[in-house]
Amino acid sequence: MTFRAFVASTEDDGKVREALSLFVPKGSVSKTSAVGHFGNEIIILSATLGKKEGLRFFLLLREALPEGDMARLRREAAQRVDDDCKLYLRLDKQAACEGEVRLADCGDAISVSAHLESYPARRDRALKVAEDLL
Repeated sequence: MTFRAFVASTEDDGKVREALSLFVPKGSVSKTSAVGHFGNEIIILSATLGKKEGLRFFLLLREALPEGDMARLRREAAQRVDDDCKLYLRLDKQAACEGEVRLADCGDAISVSAHLESYPARRDRALKVAEDLL
């Protein structure tokens, strides 16, 4: 399971790192830099979780995500799981900076991708796993 957040030059990377720590252990966040279209620096914060930590994330998601957002995730599961058995979702980065967990409706988000274990690895089986997790 991977998490990624972009930090614009107008944002405090420490605050975004703190927002990420709602979902991942603080020590697991790595930082890289890139140059934006207009020459501005963009910081990319990312983290990878193993299976146990990933399961804890889904437990947190079920507990902290508002029911409307959870219902939306369940309803959109088929659109969020690809043929490689990966589930994609975006969490509201600004809400996370305030300690809240919500789905994102804009590009300013914490991107999450989770490989769903299914045997054999097929999309229909991965969808069943997604339904169980959500």
